Amino acid sequence: MTNTPYTPDLVKARLVEAADTLRRLPSARIRAKLTAWPDVVQSAATAYGYEAAQTRPAAPSPEAISRMDETLGWLFWVENDGRRLLWARALGVPWRRLEDIDGRSHVTLKKLHDRLLGDIAQRLAGLPAAMH
Repeated sequence: MTNTPYTPDLVKARLVEAADTLRRLPSARIRAKLTAWPDVVQSAATAYGYEAAQTRPAAPSPEAISRMDETLGWLFWVENDGRRLLWARALGVPWRRLEDIDGRSHVTLKKLHDRLLGDIAQRLAGLPAAMH
């Protein structure tokens, strides 16, 4: 662990990184084992890769997963409404969409978001380095 001073911007960056890491983790559902033969190519156009390739995002590193686990724990320091707001912004939900969902103005939501980031940063600043 480093002794980096936690700022609201750093907390925000860590939340965005945690959301991205969680998105890149493989799904936890059980998959059936596929033993069928591959599909037969039906036309010359599909035989040489003219269709877009389906790619999966790269798996996150173990360090990124550890940071994600730590960062998700910070969200429990915030009440449910604030937790939903912080996580929605980490996922990239636009302010206007949050305004429609929540009913409060986007200006109010931005102020609340900034206050919550500051609260988490203050709490992290007061903890020993081994605790975060």
